[in-house]
Amino acid sequence: MEKRIEKLIFKFLDNQATLSELDSLLQWISNEKKYKQYIEFIAVNHLTNIALNQTNKEKIIEEINSRINFDKNKKIKKRAYKLFGIAAISICFFSTIFYLNFFNENNRDLQVIDSSKVSLTTSDGKIIDLEKLDDQQTKINNNVLVNQKVNTLYYKNDPTLRDLRYNIIKVPYGKVFNIELSDGTMVYLNSGTSLKYPVNFINGIDREVFIDGEAFFEVSNNKVSKFKVVSNNTSAHVYGTKFNFKDYPEDDFSEIILTEGSLGVSQYSSDSDREILIIKPGEKAKLIFSDGKIERSRVNTSLYTSWINGRVAFRNESLPSMIQKLERIYNVVIINNNKDIEEKYFTATILYKEESINDVLSYLSQVYGLEYQIINNKILIE
Repeated sequence: MEKRIEKLIFKFLDNQATLSELDSLLQWISNEKKYKQYIEFIAVNHLTNIALNQTNKEKIIEEINSRINFDKNKKIKKRAYKLFGIAAISICFFSTIFYLNFFNENNRDLQVIDSSKVSLTTSDGKIIDLEKLDDQQTKINNNVLVNQKVNTLYYKNDPTLRDLRYNIIKVPYGKVFNIELSDGTMVYLNSGTSLKYPVNFINGIDREVFIDGEAFFEVSNNKVSKFKVVSNNTSAHVYGTKFNFKDYPEDDFSEIILTEGSLGVSQYSSDSDREILIIKPGEKAKLIFSDGKIERSRVNTSLYTSWINGRVAFRNESLPSMIQKLERIYNVVIINNNKDIEEKYFTATILYKEESINDVLSYLSQVYGLEYQIINNKILIE
């Protein structure tokens, strides 16, 4: 079971899940196989008497829908989205539909694969575990090479291809992976990221890739065709550049940090007239989903891009934000039971390829007095 789902279950049982989290859990648990995973999970982890009594699927779905409707009514009373004039529940619904269509148009013949492994889904629906290939360098087909030694997938340009065929690479929490696209663009994928991209770019058609998560792009300059990065909420219009693009589904914002070159940022829309904000090197564009505004600011770009080299820096980081990042980096579930320290800010630098989560927690305990214990593979902050 994905760590993200485990955390959703914990928050649902603790009555702490947000509207979007409830919607995600509803979509997940509606599947009969996933419902059985839910039952097994609460049984194995001995989650409270209330949880053990919540084993009737219809009652669980009814409870989730009840909380969604309650939160929906509260949000309608508070505000309406300025740009689209629809309630937050509609945004969650359409985002979910987009995500399902985006990453899996047909799951009737879904292959079973370990979700903790880096996987590649080909245009014909075949799923390949990139970590189980026999050799350090393996050819998948004539123009695709996997080098496991450097965790990189390479695509060679194939001029014989005349139509767009998309592959999808998924990197789970706790892993990172790289991909070189057929035009020479290098993409560094962070933990918990999916990227959908053409096997081969076609002359005369703009180069467009779709992301869910975080990645650093080194885009190959091509005067013939534009390069575009699209997520559920944001579009980056690239003019030959290096930048970090972050848009996780559980966040309420996306952000793009430009380190070199030039690019434009806009809210994702099929409307070609959407206003594009141009940012310069050393600037961050942050899109707040609730109001559609893009905030631009000067930043220390290394704080946002050092993860590529195995280093993550926290600078005056709030506890909830730090917990979220540590969960992604180490593929763990961290539950904070100490509300008194939620407003506390932390500064630290971790070398996640060399330091374990135990090393990080030990450091935070020594420097900040953070108390924690590990129960059933869950980290509880006390």
